[in-house]
Amino acid sequence: MFSKKLDPELESQLLSLSVLASLLFTVSGIVVGLLTGSSVVLFDGLYSGISLLLSYLSLIAAKNVNADDSVSFPYGKSAIEPFLVGVKYLTLIVLCVYSAFAAAFDIVAGGSDVNIDVALIYSLISSVVCAGVYVYFKNASANLESDLVRSESYEWFLDTILSTGIFIGFVGALVLMRASMEEWVPYIDPTLVLVASLAFIATPLKGLIQSAKELIGFQPKGKLVKQLNRIVEEVERENNFDSSVVRIQKVGRTVFLEIDFIVRPDDFSVTVLRQDAIREKIHSQIIKLGYRWWLTVAFTKDEKWVA
Repeated sequence: MFSKKLDPELESQLLSLSVLASLLFTVSGIVVGLLTGSSVVLFDGLYSGISLLLSYLSLIAAKNVNADDSVSFPYGKSAIEPFLVGVKYLTLIVLCVYSAFAAAFDIVAGGSDVNIDVALIYSLISSVVCAGVYVYFKNASANLESDLVRSESYEWFLDTILSTGIFIGFVGALVLMRASMEEWVPYIDPTLVLVASLAFIATPLKGLIQSAKELIGFQPKGKLVKQLNRIVEEVERENNFDSSVVRIQKVGRTVFLEIDFIVRPDDFSVTVLRQDAIREKIHSQIIKLGYRWWLTVAFTKDEKWVA
């Protein structure tokens, strides 16, 4: 069975790489944006700046989440992960909304003058480097179970799309200049900002909702739940139990799994040793799915204890 794994060392390396790369793009994007007068390049730099700050926070959070449980945190620190991921997405939403309004005002005001040549070269280099970082992230984290790395990888994917879109936009501006349609060129830059802001806001909004669901305790959906239900149904069938109740909650990289088996009234064979054997079987199967597990398996003949 295919599974992803927890690798704190690899996770830390990837997050450190993201911090360094974000620092490079933050400085270059802001400097080039100010020098060329390009709002969209400045938007790219600010986006990288936010990524830089939040990537550093992700690095700190990863070390705390991977630390052993303590008296103060008996259930671990898994909630740090969805909380931080939510903060990251909320910050990106604010940036997109602000940039969209600013771009709309620029369009109404008649656009903006931009040094197309410098901005074009920057956007080309940025597109290539961002794509390289994204591909490296995707390959290195293919079997890594980490929401923090997953969110970082997606940010680099969005950065690649943004930089590529900027490059295509400035190529279009050159075409307009060659076609003696210079009056439309000032609208290219704010239009790119507006399109990028509106296009990017959907993904962080979806991520923010998912993080909120994990923090409030919503039961997850999808492949993981189906796999767990299949495992429980198999154990229930093999042991001829009356029924079972499964409760699942995913918080960051930790899955809290509670299983209650209803034993038949005339079945007196469910000894402590047999219970532990059933727990061991379930644990040996769920551990293959990745994540960290908080497993509770209970047995009762009275359904009121599982209500």
